[in-house]
Amino acid sequence: METRRSPVGYIVVGVIAIALIAWLTGRYLVKRSLLQNLGTNTMQVRVDSAGKLLEMKKLEDSLPAQPIIRRSKTAQALGEVALGEIETEEAMRILGIILRDQEDAPRRWARQALEKQGERAIPTLLAALSVGGSTTEEAIAALKKLGPKAAPKIRFFLSDGGSRVGAATALAQVGGLGTDALIRGCYNEDKDGLRVQSLNNLGEVEAKEAIEACFYNLEPLDKSKTGNAIKALGLIGDRSAVPHIIPFVTDPDNRAGAATALGLIGDARAVEPILATLNDSDKGYRPSAILALGPSRIGAPAIPALVRELRSPYVLVKRGVAQALVVPTTQKLTPQLIAALRSATPGVAAALGDPDREVRAGAALALGWERNLDGVAPLVAVLGDPSWQVVDAAVEALGQIGLDAIGRLQNVLRDPGQSVTVRYQVARALAAMGHPAVDELVAALSQPAPELQRWSAVALGLIGSTQPRVIKALEQLEETGSGDLKWVASEQLRRLRRSSTS
Repeated sequence: METRRSPVGYIVVGVIAIALIAWLTGRYLVKRSLLQNLGTNTMQVRVDSAGKLLEMKKLEDSLPAQPIIRRSKTAQALGEVALGEIETEEAMRILGIILRDQEDAPRRWARQALEKQGERAIPTLLAALSVGGSTTEEAIAALKKLGPKAAPKIRFFLSDGGSRVGAATALAQVGGLGTDALIRGCYNEDKDGLRVQSLNNLGEVEAKEAIEACFYNLEPLDKSKTGNAIKALGLIGDRSAVPHIIPFVTDPDNRAGAATALGLIGDARAVEPILATLNDSDKGYRPSAILALGPSRIGAPAIPALVRELRSPYVLVKRGVAQALVVPTTQKLTPQLIAALRSATPGVAAALGDPDREVRAGAALALGWERNLDGVAPLVAVLGDPSWQVVDAAVEALGQIGLDAIGRLQNVLRDPGQSVTVRYQVARALAAMGHPAVDELVAALSQPAPELQRWSAVALGLIGSTQPRVIKALEQLEETGSGDLKWVASEQLRRLRRSSTS
């Protein structure tokens, strides 16, 4: 027989259900309110809310759905919570999770919060070393802030394949005992890659204490890591390493690395050994050797020898040294470098007559350093070179010399003996100076020299400046000029107006 529940039973069940729903609703509303509080600007409100959410075990699951700013502020609040005595371990655990966030801001705030915890944050940070990417970078930054006291714990992670790279990087950053641990790693049997990692990281922090360990790895030892040791010595930059590295410029396996390292050290003793290898056609080595000899590396001490080799009987050598003499546009010109470049100008200019066009082009570029007025005349002289490669190099070089050369280039435009070809290339050179040359070019439009006016107008068109004063000056030239001059002004106006509407 089916038994029926009494009305009282239904009432009890209903009351329980209503109470449960009310309790769950209230808990949900409290949770939502606390989560909203995490985004406020009042630190104490955030700290209290974070602490309550930790007690409710609701913070970890709720965080991923929160906006970036709220996750960031939560990390900051948890840093304060972890400094207290309640929910400290849970707060540290959640900070470790936020340290793995996909966005930069929450990770950064989590790292800063962990830094405030001192040594007790080390386990959380060490666990992040195996994550990789930005998380590991933040952990390393925090461990560096904690300093050498973190080193004893970090070094145990060198035997962990997943954490080794991060641990070695962190040890290099913290220094002290960390550096000692990595130096010991340079003598490791290297079954697990520890020796390579140690050499790399010691080089990156330029640890002079590691020089002897690097020398050890240059020896023909079983499983030695010569290339990594050479790289580390170059980064460390100590001149005592030069005699040890020079022999490797003839080693097929390590010559490019050796040239790079010698260039970074910047010692004049490396010049002749590297020059002796420039007749080699090895495309993997030559760029490293050329860069090592250049102004941004060995620089001034190498320049006399480079100029000498512009007269070499070997075309590969001449091409290499011409490239090595080119000054990068970002290079800071020291008084020593300027003096060396000035003394080299006659020899470089002579190479503009070399039978090989690549040598001529390299020599042209080598004359294009800021304010090198002695290079203007030789460069103008090759603007009619039969090779477009040489002409383009000369135009670029004149542009690099900069505004100081404008007066001399304007004299070329005034010269009745100059060809249209040369005048056009001069206009290109003026345009290569860019917007800083606009004032001088606009002023030239009103001077009583038709060829100067004509080609200054062309240069303005090539620059593409649509400033009102440029347009006004060209319009005035169009109005007052005649024949070819009027046509040139009209063409430049058309070019500029078209570019401004495209």
